[in-house]
Amino acid sequence: MKLFRQALVAFLANGLVLFIILELNSFIASYSLYITVGGIFVVYPALRMPLNTGFPVVLLTGALWDAITPAPFGLYLFVLGFLYAGLYLQRNRFRSRRTFHLAVVSLGTNFILLLVVSVWFLPSAAFFSYASRCAIELLLSEAVVVLLAYWIFDLQEVSVSLVGAQPTPEELS
Repeated sequence: MKLFRQALVAFLANGLVLFIILELNSFIASYSLYITVGGIFVVYPALRMPLNTGFPVVLLTGALWDAITPAPFGLYLFVLGFLYAGLYLQRNRFRSRRTFHLAVVSLGTNFILLLVVSVWFLPSAAFFSYASRCAIELLLSEAVVVLLAYWIFDLQEVSVSLVGAQPTPEELS
């Protein structure tokens, strides 16, 4: 039951961030920009949750993101699952106690996510304009990830401790 509460907190926090970012994207749509912060959805479940609760949270977040965006269904689910697997396997190499370290890991995962999505939607013509737009969106998205990271990871930590679902070190391994 404790793991379910922890997974529910992480999923609801991811859903809240997704909703906020989609509203922001609606606001800046007239400038033909799109902010992507999917890297932030993976870091907390991969570094602070056990596999049996973190992986479903990431997959459900990816499926939710696929359902509400015009991308091909399964694209974000697959990429977030792939990023989760990579981070989970390397979790012992990361310092995950401070929010700054989680923010840096989020920047890296978001960069990889944007790289994969940019290659997926690569056009056959007008490559220079597409590349310049991708570079602007990358810089804007990374800036938003840094700002969100200091809020979302603390929100998840406080929420998990409020519901009494802090995992023990035995549950994490």
